[in-house]
Amino acid sequence: MTLARKGTRIIVVDGERFRWVVAPDDEPGLAIVVERADGPGRRMVTWVEHGTVVAPGLVAWVIREAIRQGWTPRERGRQVTFRVQEADHAALIRWPPGP
Repeated sequence: MTLARKGTRIIVVDGERFRWVVAPDDEPGLAIVVERADGPGRRMVTWVEHGTVVAPGLVAWVIREAIRQGWTPRERGRQVTFRVQEADHAALIRWPPGP
């Protein structure tokens, strides 16, 4: 399932186009939902605390960190979920934490 174009934004990170949106009012916080803009691939969701300002700089950082940690946006597969551990972008961790 892909993100609808309406209400989403495009961001280019390291030459790759991504489509993203913030899903507000979810229980664990705000969800930043990201996927490739130009074709099928794996969706990534990153949870941030309520009250976090979700600006393009944060979205770019989340994308880079998720890729560094193994998210493969060009491959099909199950959604990958992360959580920003601290509001100042100190760490991105897989969510929920597990073995």
